[in-house]
Amino acid sequence: MIAELGHWSLILSIVLSLSSALCSVFAIYKVESYWASCSRLLSYLACGCVTLSVAFLAICFATDDFSVLYVASHSNTHLPFIYKLTAVWGGHEGSFLFWLFCLIGWTALVARLGETKNQEFQNWTLMILSSISTAIGGYILFASNPFIRLLPAAFEGRDLNPMLQDIGLIVHPPLLYLGYVGFAVAFAMSMATMITKENNQKWAEDIRPWALSSWCFMTAGIVLGAWWAYNELGWGGWWFWDPVENASLMPWLTATALVHSLKVSKQPNIMSGWSLLLATFTFCLSILGTFIVRSGVITSVHAFATDPTRGVILLSILSVVMICSLLVFAYRAGRYIQPMKFEWLSLPMLFFLGNGLFCIATFSVLLGTLYPMVYQLFGLGNISVGAPYFNQIFIPIVLLLCILMGLSSFIHHQKSNVVVSYFHLIKRPLIISIGIALLIGGIGVFKAYRPEFQWFEGSYSIVAIASILSCWVIVSSIMAAIKDNKKMAMACAHIGVALIVIAASYEGYASVETSRKVTNGTQFSFHDHLFEYEKTELLIGPNYTAERAVIRMSDEQGQLVNYLQPEKRHYTVRGMDMTEPDVYWNRWGDWYITLGDKIDNEHYALRLQYKPLMRWIWIGGGLMIFGALIALVFGRTRPKLSLNIKEQEGRWCAE
Repeated sequence: MIAELGHWSLILSIVLSLSSALCSVFAIYKVESYWASCSRLLSYLACGCVTLSVAFLAICFATDDFSVLYVASHSNTHLPFIYKLTAVWGGHEGSFLFWLFCLIGWTALVARLGETKNQEFQNWTLMILSSISTAIGGYILFASNPFIRLLPAAFEGRDLNPMLQDIGLIVHPPLLYLGYVGFAVAFAMSMATMITKENNQKWAEDIRPWALSSWCFMTAGIVLGAWWAYNELGWGGWWFWDPVENASLMPWLTATALVHSLKVSKQPNIMSGWSLLLATFTFCLSILGTFIVRSGVITSVHAFATDPTRGVILLSILSVVMICSLLVFAYRAGRYIQPMKFEWLSLPMLFFLGNGLFCIATFSVLLGTLYPMVYQLFGLGNISVGAPYFNQIFIPIVLLLCILMGLSSFIHHQKSNVVVSYFHLIKRPLIISIGIALLIGGIGVFKAYRPEFQWFEGSYSIVAIASILSCWVIVSSIMAAIKDNKKMAMACAHIGVALIVIAASYEGYASVETSRKVTNGTQFSFHDHLFEYEKTELLIGPNYTAERAVIRMSDEQGQLVNYLQPEKRHYTVRGMDMTEPDVYWNRWGDWYITLGDKIDNEHYALRLQYKPLMRWIWIGGGLMIFGALIALVFGRTRPKLSLNIKEQEGRWCAE
């Protein structure tokens, strides 16, 4: 009965979304507030119904209702309760129900917070969002229904994929979905802007908080996903350029360009077309990412191999959204694409260059991700595009972005009519920041030098350039935040990026590893520490059995540092073996240890890695999110920045 209640709640939410869209259409053409009020009310009711649908599915998991096919495929009586709840979005059908829940939730939030906005703009926005909700809901109902009954009911469930039984997967997918789906709001508002011929730049102020909040969720989801891959998969890496990782990276790149572009689109005739087009492409790439993950066209540890028919439906939805939006943009483009007049030493110019780099990066990832699929589709064989391709493209782009981030700390706003005076204004802090960066970065580069690497071989040169540029970004951002607290959000986000660049470059350059054949009592040294394999313990978990190694880690003087306990688990229901690494970390790096296969009755394979500055990657991601939150909370109330050269000169150069 619970499954039927969830099923009918899903149907009712779809009907209410369709009704909301129709009421919005009536409100647009009849210009009556009654229909607008009905549309908002129906959005709230649809949100309530889809929330009930998700709750009923969760109850089915909690009560082990194996008469529901989706529950029987992704749960088990021995599965820990917390993972039973997260299994709600652990498979294809449930994840799409959660996708719809997020979408209708965003729609209801727009209806609630947008009551005082331009009524025609609001009606178009709700109509577009409700129409998308109806389309996705119809797809779930007819092609991906999580409430289908299994008769006769299964005696026991198949269990959740062991890779998803991790604390990181409790919050990683919801955050990513909230980010993916949140850009539907920016998309709908950009379409409403063009359809209603809004050209007073207030539309950019309306869109930016929604885009920024979605960017926060997506960034948190991506960072948490990288953390999960690092701690769960046992490879010791955190980004593999996997097609599914790329599927989330592409909309994130265009979304980053969007939130920067919207900042200057508040000014008349500055990058308005950029912003509207980026909002469109970001949502389209979100749907494309969903297609890549859910269609079964790729093989990945993150992907769901499903019926290709579902992929065709998703691709059809993507095609309709993209074609309609591009037609609207083409029809209205002349109103928003106008010659941009700004000086070289201006924020719009820096954002324009930055957006260009983000778009190049997005196209490169799109090409590297889709090319193997297209190559195989035409029967030309199998081909793979790996990390070398992406690294060769991204490394120079990231270094150029570091230069732009450093400069942005000193460029205050739109333009200066006297470029020479403006350069004189920023010259002193610019030179000071470069000097400090060269000093700090140079010390780090000197410490990192290893004789076996030469400058012309590339690795050391990348570390040197990345370190100095990142230090410059950090120093310049701190100086900017001290002088002008309105730049605090920018400073936090840019410092976060700089920390990730430093950590990623050092991790790729200075990581070392060793593999050992060990048994009880085996001792060896690695990276200035001593390790002793003490024993192997046998464990029985709720739905797995495991072998756990106990390894003593001590310093060169023999003083105990920590015990490392990696595991090799066997999930009995699924029949899958999983490696659970253990990590000891300090501020300078991680010792990452993995228990391999059993070689014979007494010996195991053991892999130990040292990865410098890995914690800085997670700290950097946190700072990026924190910076965006500051901009989100305080950005709406900031006073406009002054364009007065004398005033800024007094701010930077006061004696």
